[in-house]
Parts: sequence; C-alpha cells; structure tokens
Amino acid sequence: MIKKNRSWWKDDAIPNLIGRKQIDWSIFEYGTHIPMDFHEDFVAANQHIEVPLGQSHRVFLIEEGNRFECNLSRINQKKQKREALQIRYDTNSELKEYMITRFNTTYNYLSNKRSQAASTKNPITVPEEFAEYLEFYATDKPFVYEVRFITNDTPIPEDQRSIWWVCQGTSYNSQKQEGILWAPLKDSRGKTPHHWETMKDVEVNDIILHYSNGALRAVSQVQAAAVERPKPASLSDQQWEETGRLVVTEYHDLNPPIPLEAISQDLLQLHIAKGPINKIGGVNQGYLFPFTLQGLSIVQNKSKGTPWPEFTLLSEVEEVEEEVELVTLSDEETKAHLQVVKSYIQQQGFTYPELLIENFYLSLKTKPFVILAGISGTGKTKLIQEFAEALGATEANGQFTLIPVRPDWNDPSDLIGYKDLSGTFRRGKLTYVLEIASASENQRKPYFICLDEMNLARVEHYFSDLLSILETQRWQEGRIVTDTVVAEDQVGRNIGIPENVFFIGTVNMDETTHPFSKKVLDRANTIEFNHIQLDNFSGLEEAAMSNEEEQEYLYPTARFLISNYLQLKDAYTEYKGIIQSTVSQLVKINTILESIHAHVGFRVRDSICFYLIYNARFSLMTTDEALDLQIMQKILPRIQGNNSEVKKVIIELLLFSLNGSTSNSKEYVDGERDIEQTWAKQVKESSVKYPQTARKLIFMLRRLDHDGFTSFWVS
Repeated sequence: MIKKNRSWWKDDAIPNLIGRKQIDWSIFEYGTHIPMDFHEDFVAANQHIEVPLGQSHRVFLIEEGNRFECNLSRINQKKQKREALQIRYDTNSELKEYMITRFNTTYNYLSNKRSQAASTKNPITVPEEFAEYLEFYATDKPFVYEVRFITNDTPIPEDQRSIWWVCQGTSYNSQKQEGILWAPLKDSRGKTPHHWETMKDVEVNDIILHYSNGALRAVSQVQAAAVERPKPASLSDQQWEETGRLVVTEYHDLNPPIPLEAISQDLLQLHIAKGPINKIGGVNQGYLFPFTLQGLSIVQNKSKGTPWPEFTLLSEVEEVEEEVELVTLSDEETKAHLQVVKSYIQQQGFTYPELLIENFYLSLKTKPFVILAGISGTGKTKLIQEFAEALGATEANGQFTLIPVRPDWNDPSDLIGYKDLSGTFRRGKLTYVLEIASASENQRKPYFICLDEMNLARVEHYFSDLLSILETQRWQEGRIVTDTVVAEDQVGRNIGIPENVFFIGTVNMDETTHPFSKKVLDRANTIEFNHIQLDNFSGLEEAAMSNEEEQEYLYPTARFLISNYLQLKDAYTEYKGIIQSTVSQLVKINTILESIHAHVGFRVRDSICFYLIYNARFSLMTTDEALDLQIMQKILPRIQGNNSEVKKVIIELLLFSLNGSTSNSKEYVDGERDIEQTWAKQVKESSVKYPQTARKLIFMLRRLDHDGFTSFWVS
C-alpha cells in the first residue's frame, strides 16, 4: 500500500522504510514536520516507544558512516488543539550544512526563488521532475534511523526575464498606441544617460512597468529587442536627436492604475541600484530603469483589485496548506540557548552581575517591554545590543533599532509617523520596524527596539498609545496579535505590534528626566543597574582568549522570547501550585501596600506569576531569587512619598523581605528596635529571604530619613 500526505510518501512494500520526504526549505533551516499519517510509522520504528507529549527525544541519523544528532519532538499545540511531531536540528550546524551540500540543486533553486519573492508565506516547491528526497529507514535500535539521499544533479531552469520600469510622461499615450519604447542614443551634450543606455539591455519576453502621471498605467511584454531606429513621428514634438533605440512591446492596461503613493514606501526598502524610486519615495528623473522580481511582486501584492496578465506570473507557487512552523522550543533547548547568549556576551568582554542576563530574559519573555534603570555608564544600552546580537539581531540587518528619545516629544507621531501638508503619511522609525517584522518571511526573527533615555520626555505622552495597544494582545490562530497601530489608509495595510517585536527602554534618573506613572510601571519590568562592582574582572581573560578565533553562534527563532501565556488561565491548570504560592505572597504584600494606595492589580499579579512559571520551567534560579527580583521590579517602583505611612510600609516590606513575615513590625515602626541593625545582622548570617529587595528598601528608608522624601528612583 502506498501512503502519501503532502511532501511525505511511503510504500509498504519497501522493507524498513519509515517515509520519504520531498526536500523543501525547512530541511535547510531547522528540520521537518511529520504529518499525522506518519506518526505511527515513527512509533513503530522506535519499537513502539512514544515520546511523551510536550517533550523531545534524542535521535540519530546514520548515513554512509556519518552520524548526526537531532531531536524528535512531540509538541502540544494547545491553541490549535492538536499535537505535532517534528524532527529538529536547529542547533546542529554540521547537519544543516551537510543537507545543503547534498541537496544543493534544491537549495540553490529555493534560495533564488525566496530572494525574488516579496513573501514566503506560501511554500515554494521544486518542479516534480527535479525534486530531491530524504528517506528514513528503521534500524534495530529505537530512535536511530538510516537515511538515504535521493539527489538530482541537473540544474533547474530559471526564469531569465528582466523587469523594467519606464517613466513615459506625456509620451505614454503615443508610445502605447504604437506598441513601442523609444529613447535617443545621445543627449544634447553627446552623452548617453544610463536611463537611455538601458534600452540596449532589453530582451524578448522581458516585462516592463509603464509609469505616467503619478501611477503605473500598463504592463507590457517585450516582443522584439532594441534596434536603432529614427525617432517615431508620434514623438516629433520632443526636442531629442533623430536617432535612437526602439523596443517593440505589447501593452496591457492596468485597470485601475496603481498610484505611486500606494507602493513607493515599500519599494524604497528594496534599495534597487539605479532604480526608479528616489530617496523620498518619488520617481527619479529619467526614462528606463532596472527593476526587480521582488519589486514586481510588491506592486502586485499592493494592487489586489487590479487584474494582471498571465505573463507577469513569474514563479509557480503551490497553494498548499502551510506546514506547522518549527518554532516551539523545549524547556531544555531554551535553557541551552540562554547559556549561549550568556557566553556570547561574556566573550565580547562584558561582565554583568550574577543572574542579570537570566532576569533580563525572563522579563522579556513575560512581557515585551522592559525598562533598564541606573546611573550613566553602567552598560544598559550595551546589554540590549549584545543580547540582541547574540540572537542574530543587529542594526545592519534591521533587527535592532536604537531610537534616541528627545525631550520635546509630546505625542506618538515622533515614533509612528505623521501626515505632511500634502496628506502623505511619513513613517516614523517604529512604523518601519513594525512593517518589516510583521512580514511573513520575518516572523521567525526577533526585532528589538531600544528607546534610549526614554524618560527625557514624558513617557505617557509619546508611548501611552503603544502601551494601551500592547494590552490588547490576544491569541489568533496560534499567534499573538494586537489592535492596529498604523492604519491601512496610511501604509496600505493594518499593522499592529507583532509578537516578535520587543521594546526596551533605558532611563537615567536625575533633574533632567521625568518620573514614570503607574500605567507605565504596571506594564514593564524595571531592572536597576545601580549596584556596580568596578573590580569585577571575571570573564575578561576568557573573553580575550575567545577573540583569537572566530566564534559561531546558532540563533534561535523569536519563539525563544515570545510569551506562552497572556492570561492566567493559559497556565493555571498546568502550574496551579506555582500560581497559588506566588499569589499567597502577593496577597501579603498587597495588605502592606494598601495603606498608601500602592497595591497591585491583576495585571501585575499575572506578570509576576508568568515570570515565576518561566523560571521554574527553565530552572534558572531559585523560587526565592525569582520572587525577590519581581518584588524589586514590579512592587518597589510604585512606592514614593514623604510621610510616616510611607515609612511604615517600607519597614513592613523590609521585615517581609527579611523573614517573609511582618508580625513584629510595630516595634520597628515605633523605633523600639533598629531595622537596619536587624538587616545587617541577617545579611552577615546570609539569612535574608529576599536580599535584593531588602537592600533596596534600606536605601529607600535612609533617603526618607535624610531628605524627608523617598522613592525607588532616587535612592
């Protein structure tokens, strides 16, 4: 019996065959998804040992003496109410390189097609007669498979047509009527501008986009290459020399025409060498410009209501159901990736306090908005850059964007954009990032936005709308989506905040900056950088040695950072114990905070619970260490004031951080006992339950006693 499901095939008559996989792009990037029909075949090959749901099992692929390690992952896709079985080798660069080498024909073809396509949402398939395959065979050992490579050395024919953009102005109608293009050989100075010289490169079957009077009005297919001909009579009113090059081409109207403003900003991002679009989104002065397949694809995607002739369909894309993305990471893989990030940062020569990288990661995983606070020069911005770079996100590839905040920002237009006097929407830096990050081909990549010195202006004025939109996060077809940030009438489509975008703000607290409101603090983890050890040289020697040879890092997908939970109900069944124990501590803290109206609500509760759950899953620190950091980052920034009630709250929180109890707080509030002496004694004995919280509260208490006012920010 023969079984077939999409790119998988099996003939039961072939001994030990588990299945044959047709090679697609996933093989070169991370592995393969196994259709449900073939799950039973892998279970049988594993001698009926099943991988537990939500876990991975190490497997080996054996081929001609080569032995490659990867994982067989059985993933519980709760949102889709299904499970997935995947063979994954995200971090095995040797195996990925081997796949590229063995299946070079497919790799070259798909690489070229993907570079030409404006979107890779639908899988691009190799023509059947050139397809290559990977066969899996059972061995006498479970989770050990023999693999055989069915390759094809015949190059796959490529579409060689070129794409052109012609600006015809007032000559459009006459040239269209004659079915031609014509450009002089020389200008009045005896020179040939490049946009006329391009005529000699036009070949039969090339595609030409015709621009006139603010819009693309036709597309044509070249019928005869350029030849030297006298100036057509229809162009006699043009002050050009009499001899030029003429191209015969068959015009097809684009109805309705496609306005330049609908496509120019997207085309601008292509940076086409000597192309038609100038740096402000207008058209360059000239005649015939080189264009690209990707540019044509963008134009077509932006003009859904305009019929296009068949000859403009450049590559056959098989319309099949998109396979499950291989983005889910096991908890063990997540921890391993984080260790790689830490090693990378250390090898760059940067040393940060213990657990800071883990804390930063957990904070981003909990909520895609983190604030780094502290004195100048402590490496806040550098931490963001190095963390992003360790995940493959750099300024050069557009995945890391530094936006310095200006003191005069007073609304979101400085980030998002605005309409100028002509009514044209001018994108802000943030909008560019959101557009790029939301493209289907980029959804696996993380994008970092660093708002440098974000409190030079009032955050509530320029960032409040974005914070509100972040609160609209919801699940949609297994992804996190939000309400719209930039509307369709501004950029051609509605754009929200994609799940793969992460905001980090750096702040200095001095007389030139503004404090944060509770709206901001509730939505962020605030990580403080004020405790500095100038004599901490750990890791510098290793960093110097590591620079002697180039290091290779394998980047995880954005799923490494994207949250698994949006509401407490998403995690409650599986992590009920962690949630209940965490909330019981928060209830005690809230009881203390209520007297100064600083108690927290459900948003903060959920965020702290998620942080504690992730910490438990990835085994990054103890529960007390994690809760200590969360009290520091989510509770203490809310406390400020200058009265005795604030002092009472600080003392009670300090006792809670020392012992988890406030039973004898009255003695300290009334001055009968010295809370600082008790703290110092327990620090010496290493018996403080939440040491970082306690240390910060001591500083806040000192500030209140010395200055008559205190807050988290001025200690």
